[in-house]
Parts: sequence; structure tokens; C-alpha cells
Amino acid sequence: MMFGVSIVAGLSNFGLFLALGPDVFDDAAFVVFTALAMAQFGFAVAAIVMGIMALRSKQGGVGPLLLGILSMLGAPLGWFGGILAVGLSGLGGAWGRPLRVRGRQLHPNLREGSDWTRGEQPCPDGLDEATRVALAALWLHDAQKEHASVPAFSRVSWMLAAVGAPAELLEGAHRAAMEEIEHTRLCFALAAGYAGHSRTVDAMPDLLCGMDFGDDPLVTLAVESLEDGCLLEDYNADVAAACARACREPATLRVLQIIAEEERSHAHFSWQVLRWVLARDPARVRPAIERALARLDRYPRPTAVSRDKQVLVERADAEAMLAHGRLPDARWAEIWQARLSSTREDVRAMLEAPAVRPREDVRLMQLGGAR
Repeated sequence: MMFGVSIVAGLSNFGLFLALGPDVFDDAAFVVFTALAMAQFGFAVAAIVMGIMALRSKQGGVGPLLLGILSMLGAPLGWFGGILAVGLSGLGGAWGRPLRVRGRQLHPNLREGSDWTRGEQPCPDGLDEATRVALAALWLHDAQKEHASVPAFSRVSWMLAAVGAPAELLEGAHRAAMEEIEHTRLCFALAAGYAGHSRTVDAMPDLLCGMDFGDDPLVTLAVESLEDGCLLEDYNADVAAACARACREPATLRVLQIIAEEERSHAHFSWQVLRWVLARDPARVRPAIERALARLDRYPRPTAVSRDKQVLVERADAEAMLAHGRLPDARWAEIWQARLSSTREDVRAMLEAPAVRPREDVRLMQLGGAR
């Protein structure tokens, strides 16, 4: 009896996860998701107790007991697995710098509204419904990630101030944040054009829990500048530029060109930060850079489509998607390998170059020779 109820709770939770995907983290849904996992665990424990009692009285076999144990283990594993799956599904597509809070990437949920929609909208004429839905979903995903990049750069600015960085670097962080605000608006405008209605961002209360700057902010700046900036944002610029070359829709093309140019400048800023922190304290920073360089191959490659939107894209017209600036995942993978190799070579060259004093490095930034 208890085992059966536990199985029902587990299956219900699995069905909820499949139905909602990333929205399972919305407040009410997450409460239900967690409550069902706890119910599965509790009923499984009760089934185990009853199985042990039955064995002692010689009224039952070991089968129900083993099934109860499996169900008990499945509850926490399913809960954590759901969190991991949703987290991984957010890696697809998008531009911008990742927002990291307490070890996990965050981006805002969506709700109805138009306060973040500003910019030219594409013409969806001639597109079938499945393709419009897919394009709208992808640009909404991009808008979420671009929005998350705004506090991500604020976090960078906070760390830069904490370690005594020059004004030029703090200026660069804030300029990038302002550009990410505009990217967010443009992405929401494109999504609204394809969908026929506007969405906006929901509150992000997790940001009030405080930021995690690591044990050593100087090292954190070095590692994240290398991975999230020098590698990822240069790659974002590569992909956006390739998407722009394929795009035939004027409004979408202009947004892709803006993103390509400004994501490149954000990568350039990250190289500036990396060079400055290395010059500031080589003994602390250089070993961290070398470790990050050694594990660069393990950095998760963004895919053209996040897992939760895969079905939408499969239903869409592939040629129309390309004409509206969406490259297939195979092309993203090719660009990634090229950027990974280029970044690795550039970091090695930086580490082998003669040491530059921090003030001299700032002067090089102003002259445009930081990279």
C-alpha cells in the first residue's frame, strides 16, 4: 500500500516536471514539486518499515522491501536530477555573460508585459505557425540571458572595486551592463514580433541573497574573465556574426549585428581585466589562470537550442529558421572549436609575454593595445 502511494507520488512529480520544464522553478510549482518528492520519500520509508516488520513476522518477502528502498532513493535523486536537467537546459543559445549566484546560473522567469520591449520588430509574414513559435521562444530565451548579464556585469564591477581596479575597468563593466540592457530590450522586441504579443521579466529575489565572490575576488575575476568573458563572449560574438551573415530579415539582422559588435567589445573588456589582475598579483593569479586553461575543454559548450525548446525547433521550417538568423547546432559546434583553440593560444601567449606593471597595462587599454 505505502509503496504504491510512493510510486504514484514519484510518477506525479515526473509528470509535473515534464509538463512545466523550467517553469517548475516558479514559486507555486516548485512548492508542489518539492512536496511530491517529500511525499514519495516519506511513503517509501513507511513501506520499508512495513516490509521489515513483514519479514520479521515471516509474512512477506524481500521484494517489497527492495522496491521501497529504490523508491526512497529515487525521491532525492529525482529532485536533484530535475534541478540539474533544468539548469543544463538553460545553456542553449543566447548571448551575454552568465549570472552566477551561489554556484548556479540564474536568469529571470517571464510574465506578461511590455516594459522591456523596445526596438524594431521583424515581419513574420510567410512563416508558418511552428516556425514563428520557435523563433519567439528562442528570442525570449536570449532576452532572459541578456537580462541576467546586467547584474552579472554589476557583480564584476563590485569585485573590481573591491580589489582596487582602475577607473577604466569599472567604466568598462558599467558600459557593458548598459549595452546588455539594450540587448534585452531588442531581444524582447524581436520575440514580440514573432509571437504577436510581448513578455517581460519577473522579479529575481535570489539576487537579494547576496553574491558569491569566492575566497579570493582577484582569482575569481581572473578565472571568470577567462572562461565567461575571453572564451564565451568572444564565442557569442562569433555566433552572432555568423547568424547575421545567414539572416535575411532586416530587423533581426540589425539586432544580430549590434550583438556581434558589442559582445566582441565585452570579450575585449574581459581580456583587459585578465591582463590587469595578472599584472596586479602574478603569484596569486597566474596559477589560477593556468588551472583554468588546463580545464578549458570542460567548459560547457552552449548549444543552438536549449533542451526544453528542442521540440519546438524540430517542428519549425529549417530553411526559414536560417533565413531568420538561427544556425543549426552543428555550426555552433564548429565555431566553438575554433574559438576554444584561439582562446587557448591567446592565453598561452599572454602568460609567456613579459610582465607588465598594472599602470602600464591601463595605459595600453586606453591606447587599444590591451589584447
